[in-house]
Amino acid sequence: MKTASFHLNLLKTNEVLSSSPVRLRIMLPVGAILACVGLLVWWGILFTQTFIAKTQAHSIEEDLAAKNSAHAEAIQKRDLARELKLQLEQLEYYRSGVRSIGAPLAKFAEIVPLRVQLKEMSITPPRPQVLLPPGAKVPLFGPTENVETQKLVIAGLTTKETPVVSLMESLESGFETLVTGEHNVNSYKQDNTEMDGKRLLSFEIEYTMPERKFAK
Repeated sequence: MKTASFHLNLLKTNEVLSSSPVRLRIMLPVGAILACVGLLVWWGILFTQTFIAKTQAHSIEEDLAAKNSAHAEAIQKRDLARELKLQLEQLEYYRSGVRSIGAPLAKFAEIVPLRVQLKEMSITPPRPQVLLPPGAKVPLFGPTENVETQKLVIAGLTTKETPVVSLMESLESGFETLVTGEHNVNSYKQDNTEMDGKRLLSFEIEYTMPERKFAK
């Protein structure tokens, strides 16, 4: 005959312990703390990355502003260089158009024959520029031609034609910057002036001067 056994559970519900070695009431606070720490770390990383990104953006903006300033300055200097180049080119045109006659005239005094007396030496002024074409109401900005011709007139007295011919030969052979080969000799005329008891002849030579070019 078997005897029945009775098991009595005298533990209260709140006294029942879990078989797990880690208690839930310990894990919850620890998990919450770890979650907070993780959030703080994540926020710290985000803050650091944001700070680094803002610093880099600020540095890039400063660098871009400096480059924009340098670019604007370079453009300004380039425009200034172009303007100065145009001015120098214009001055070069004026320099090319300058007619230097001082040195040739000083040398000219050395080749005048003894039997030639100069009365006049003149350069005809250039013809006036007509800046208003026929029928036009608006004047032009400047001459339409870049060359200008003038005449050199030499008038004097001589005993005969031979010294004048010698003077012309000397002019045409050594004064290319003063005269060209184109010339016109007016007819010799008897003058009232006398030399060694002989009446002198008056003459006038008109030479075409080299073209005055306003170009390099």
